[in-house]
This record gives sequence, structure tokens and C-alpha cells, in this order.
Amino acid sequence: MTKRIFLILTFLLILSFKTYADVPEILIKPKNDEYTRLSSGLSGSNITIINKEDLESQHGKNLPQILETYSGIDVRRLYDGVGGTNSSLDIRGFGEASKSNSLILVNGIRLNDIDMSNVNLSYIPIDSIERIEIIRGGSVGTLYGSGVIGGAVNIVTKNDNLQNRGELSFGSYSKLGADFSLSNSFGEKGVISFSGTGFTSDTFRDAGDYSDENFFLNIKNTIDQTKFNLDIFSSYREQDLPGPRVKGGAVYNYHFCNRYEDSKTAKHIGGSFAANGDICNTDQRDDYSNLENERVNLGIVQEIDSLKKIFLNLGYKKKNDKAFLAANGNTKETPNNGDRYLNTTIDGKIYNARYEVANVDEKFTNILNIGFDHSHSFYDSKRHRKEDEPVGQRYDADLKVQSIYFQNTVYFNAEDTSLSFGARSEKSTIDVRDEVDRTVMGFIVDPWDAIDHDTYNNSTTNQALNFGIEKKVTKNYSFYGNYSESFRIPNIDERIKATTDGSFALKDQESDGIELGIIYSNEFLNININYFEIDTLNEIQYDQSVNTNLDPIKREGINLDFELKPDNKNKFVGSIGYVNAEFTGGSLSMGTGSYLYDGTRYYNNNETYGYLTNTAINYLGSDGTANQSINLAGRKVPLVSPLTYNLNYTRHINNNTNLRLGINYTDEKYVSNDQENIEPRIPDYYIVNASISSINGPYTLSFGINNVFDEHVYDFAVSSTFHDDAHYGLSNVYPLPDRNAFFNFGYTF
Repeated sequence: MTKRIFLILTFLLILSFKTYADVPEILIKPKNDEYTRLSSGLSGSNITIINKEDLESQHGKNLPQILETYSGIDVRRLYDGVGGTNSSLDIRGFGEASKSNSLILVNGIRLNDIDMSNVNLSYIPIDSIERIEIIRGGSVGTLYGSGVIGGAVNIVTKNDNLQNRGELSFGSYSKLGADFSLSNSFGEKGVISFSGTGFTSDTFRDAGDYSDENFFLNIKNTIDQTKFNLDIFSSYREQDLPGPRVKGGAVYNYHFCNRYEDSKTAKHIGGSFAANGDICNTDQRDDYSNLENERVNLGIVQEIDSLKKIFLNLGYKKKNDKAFLAANGNTKETPNNGDRYLNTTIDGKIYNARYEVANVDEKFTNILNIGFDHSHSFYDSKRHRKEDEPVGQRYDADLKVQSIYFQNTVYFNAEDTSLSFGARSEKSTIDVRDEVDRTVMGFIVDPWDAIDHDTYNNSTTNQALNFGIEKKVTKNYSFYGNYSESFRIPNIDERIKATTDGSFALKDQESDGIELGIIYSNEFLNININYFEIDTLNEIQYDQSVNTNLDPIKREGINLDFELKPDNKNKFVGSIGYVNAEFTGGSLSMGTGSYLYDGTRYYNNNETYGYLTNTAINYLGSDGTANQSINLAGRKVPLVSPLTYNLNYTRHINNNTNLRLGINYTDEKYVSNDQENIEPRIPDYYIVNASISSINGPYTLSFGINNVFDEHVYDFAVSSTFHDDAHYGLSNVYPLPDRNAFFNFGYTF
């Protein structure tokens, strides 16, 4: 039934609208409404607002470290996640494809691109942030469109004069960072601010050096009843990629060259494919990824009167990513045909328009938003064997998205109750094509490394909707609930690896969800506990070999956030997240064929089975193709930790000095590529962090230790793409740093 008749008509319309009435507090009224669509109201959703005071109290943390302290958000840190740059947010348990199911925005403008790259969470200086809006679940898909299945995070920058401030930071692994912010007024209502960050580190991995520069220019002005806001972002990153370490069983010699047990810090190197080879490729070139990113957005707010506004936004973005990935046999002097140098450019334009009108009287308040979104993105990726050689393959994509939507919220003042309803219709048109030049070295002999796809043109239309209700029952208690439907379209990286037969086709992903929550608040304690369910259809799997649309998946769980302030000196902030993400149907094919190599038979795209069951399986039918399958119902989604929790304690030693202690727990989870749930799991772990900060006049000092107890952990691993018994237990893991320290010094002038 439709989500259990929307949780029994949302608990009988929250007890039939009766009881407590006082000053309505349900309406979310964030400042800087030109930066957010939450001003329209989104009743019934689990929303957290992190204000600037909360951000200041966590001085020294980067954005992923701050966000992971809230329920429902799990952070994965590929390549150490230095400064938050390669961290991905998993909201409500989407595993490998989490970055495509969680939307990241700055000032209401999406940062997720047409590809599957991580959003760089380091290029917005913390000092320039006014607040962060966390909206869990798919209800916000009505406001922002594709990709909001797990939820969204909107980072809102300050709308007033920034402090003129500079900060230096030092830390383990030759870490050196610098932040600054400058601001000045002009005219009667104009403000110009300029901020930036710079960061460099050797990281704890060999061949993992990292550096980046990020700048943010903001100009605001008000002329009569019109507000103008111009945001200009620019960032540049250079990063060496140390690659994985090998854990578990080993088959080829190069597995023995990269043992996790031998070293967690060494880079991944190549070697012989022979089972008993004795050559490790210590002369291999280092992998790297360099990124340039530029964005410009102009926002205009026209106040027709106190109850009517028009919001316009014009934007342009451009990103260039240059990366080199070495094959096993590569050396610094001699390239290998499997080497790949990728030069990818993504650019595009956006246009948004929104009309907001409010109707206010003694009995109720109604806020209606009607909007139109348009975006046009272009993708151009050139693949070479190495930097100075000709293009061997080129991908081009053109994606146009157009949407209309509305969101309406009505507040019944006497009953302290609000109802929201919203809907969106979004049309996406994509054109994808590629060309392979078989005369170029590296693309001649091995066509499976350069699949020539058929040109793909397609248009689809998707809908999103939400219905939500909130009810204040007593002075301290509120109830809320919502039902939502949302969607996402495949990104270009998923389409490129959609099949092995040269097709870019993948279905759009759909989902629907419900949630029901309780909020309790008094002068000492705030608690928000929430139950949710999400069902997905045609969920897009990002696989290490071939991407597919999965059979139905169900997620259900609990999010709990609390803040306890027993007195003026002590504060406890914590969260608990539980999610059960499992397949509800479908089967796992034993592959589309097999081949013999070095006396061992390998099966394409199948999972290990005989190893654990000690059962002889006839993988191949009489026609030479696989004829076995495994039922997926009840099996867990890989890379999803069922339980996470955080507890942070702050002690105000005096008016100027704070001590912070934090503990983060992450439950065990299945490795990527293990839908069958039989491979050894990623172990659970605790991480304890401690820091102390002090403000003395214009000076700010902070010192901290991350991973106090020096735990040896990793949060990402992927099983072998060869799913045969010989490879059981073999996985590539990405270690996280051991104990490390930082020191920050800031000055406000």
C-alpha cells in the first residue's frame, strides 16, 4: 500500500489539529531568502539548520567533519579527504552512488555536475558561511530537481560585512594552510567581500601530495526595491593519487607488491600479472588529477511589495580536469598501452526564475512559490595514452534540463499546524556520442579498453512531489511527517560504463519515501527523532565493471539528533543514524561468458558462490553462456554502514577558551562490488578527536589531535572485478590517516 497509507494518514493528521496554540514556530524563516527556497516552507521534512554560531564553535574542522556529526550523513574520504576535498556525503545509505543521490548547493545553486566527480567541499571558507541547511529525504526534490533522493545540503554565504581576518594552519604531514576574508562597504547599501583558502600537504600516503587554491568574490547592493548579488568562485587543485592497497587473498604478483599489511602509507604500484612473478614496478609513473573550476552567478531579487517577490538567477560554470592513470606495466620512461591521460572539460549555463507571494490574515498564512529552472551542460572528454600523444577516444555530451515547479505552505495559526504541498515536472534531453581512433597507440589492439558506443539521443520527463504536515502539540512537543516522490537521471560517467556492447542507455531512477518525526525542546534539551522509508526503482548502480539499473531497493531507518546544555559551561551534541538498505527483489547473473587465463577460468560480471557453499556450479550452459543466478532479495547494499553515531562534548573553560572532545563510530559494511554479501566486510571503527580553541581580543588560537588513539582504519574498499573463487577475499582498500595534529592561528583586523 502507498507507504502504509502514508503512515496512517500521518498519524491521523497529527491528532486532528487540536490542542496547543501560541506563537507559530513551525515556519522556517532563514535570512538571505534570495539564497534558499526553504522560505517557501517545507513542512514535514527533517531539516537541520547549522547557524554561524554552531560553525564558530567547531573552529578548526572542515565541512565534512562538521556535517558528519549530524544524523543520516556518512562521509567517505577517498585519498585521505585532505581538507574535505575528496570526501563524499552519503545521506541515508546509497553506498557507491551516494554522490549522485545527494545534492550539494552553494547559495541555492547546485554544484553536482554532469559527471560523477566529487563536489569540492573545501573551496568555501568556513568564515564566509552564514548557515548550512541539511534537508534529508526526497521532499526537497520538488524545489531542486534531479539527484535529491537521499537529501540535499545548501551552504549559504554571509550577507553582511565579513570580518577582515586571516588565519594560518599547520599540521601533520607537512600540512600548511592559509585563509583570509576581506570586506568593505560602498554606497548606501553595497558590500564587497573577498575570501580565499590555500592548502598544501604531503598527506600520509606516498605519492599523495596535494595543494589547492580557492577564491570567492561577492558583491551585493540594493537599489530601491531591487537587490543584486554577484558570486564569483575560482579554484585550482593539484593532487597526486596514491591508489589502493591490497588486502586479503592474492592472485597476481602485483598484489604481493601492494600488501596493506606491509604498508598503509605506500602508493599502489604495478607488477607482473603472473601468479608467481617476482617483479614489482617501482619505476611506475605517479597517477594525478588536476582540476580548475570557475563559477559565476548573478542573483536579482525584486520586491514588488512586502508580500510579493521575484527571484532571478543567471549563472555560468566551467571545470577542467586533467588526470593520468598508469597501467601495471607503465614505467617513467616507457608508456603502456593501458595508460590513460584524460582531459575533460565541463561547462554550462543556468537560468532560474521564481515568484513568491504570501497571503496573511488572522487565521492563516499562505506562502506560494512558482518557479522555472533551465540548465544546459556540455561535456568534452579526450582520452590519450599519455599527455603528448594524439587523442585516441573522445566523448561528447550535451544535456539540457528544463523544469517548472511550485511549492505551497499554509499555516493555520489557531491550531499551530502547517501543511505543505509541492510538485515539479522536469524534462531532460541528452545527446551522447564518442569516436575511437584505432590508429592511435593504446587504442589499436585492445578494443575492450576503448568501446566504440552508438550515438545516443533521448528525452525523458520526470515528476517530483511532496506532501507534508507539522503540528505543535504542546509548548515543548511537535510532530511532523511527509510523503515524497523524487528522481534522478544518469550522469555521463554511468552512461559511459553502462554496458560492454557500446550503448549509453540507462533508465532514469525513481523513488518514493515517507517520514514521521517528533521534536522536543526546552531550555536545556533539544531532540529530533525521525523514522523514514525510501523505495527506489531502477536505482543506478555505479559498478567497477558495468553499470546497470538495479531491481527495487528499500531503505528504512531512524535519524536522531540532540543537544543538551545542563549549564552555561557544558554542552553535549550528538546524533545516531540507523539505516537498513537492502534489495527487495531481482537476481545476480553469473555472467555473460568466461575465458581461460593461465589455467584459471574467469567469469564476467558474476559473484563468487562455490567458494563459500563448497558447491560445484555449472556456470556455463550448452551455448557457452552463464546460466546460473542468485536471488538478491534481502541482501544488503554495499558500502552502507547500518549504524553510525557521534557524540561531541564542549567545555567552556572560561569566556575565551573551549575544550572539545568528539567520538565518531562507523559500523561495518560490505565492500563495493559485493552485492552477494559474502566478501569480508570493512571493519567497524571508532575515531576520537580532541581540540582546544581560544579567542583573546583579535587573536584566535586552536590546537587539535585527530584520531587520538591512532586507529588503523579505512572506509572504502572494492572487491576484485574477477568474481571467481581464486579471488575470494581480495579487495583494494583506501587507508585513512593515523593520529595527526593541527594548529591554527587567526587574527581579526
